[in-house]
Amino acid sequence: MSWRSGAAQVSDGMKDLAAEVRASVLMEYGRAKARFGAVNNSNHESYAVILEEFEEAVEAGETFKSVFDNFWALVKRNEPTEIVDKLSLMRCFAERAASEWVQVAAMCYKAWKTVTDI
Repeated sequence: MSWRSGAAQVSDGMKDLAAEVRASVLMEYGRAKARFGAVNNSNHESYAVILEEFEEAVEAGETFKSVFDNFWALVKRNEPTEIVDKLSLMRCFAERAASEWVQVAAMCYKAWKTVTDI
């Protein structure tokens, strides 16, 4: 059994980015492996670890959404100075959310290894 890299279809324009994300996932798994071991103790632990990372990713997405909604309000009021600040915040929160999703994927990989390395 092999880990499906890029199981979801991506467009030609996204292939390079998807490959970089997969590399980031494996790097994050490596960091987690160094701190907590190569595999989890059980599927229950895998579930808990994935759930924790998933909740953090969703929270990061909700934070982005809140700033994005504020950005839209500023756009409608045509307030360019504040728009620049919101765009900077949106980039930061989007990067944070992306990082959280990489952690989710890394913990999915670790859970897969837990099951397949037995």
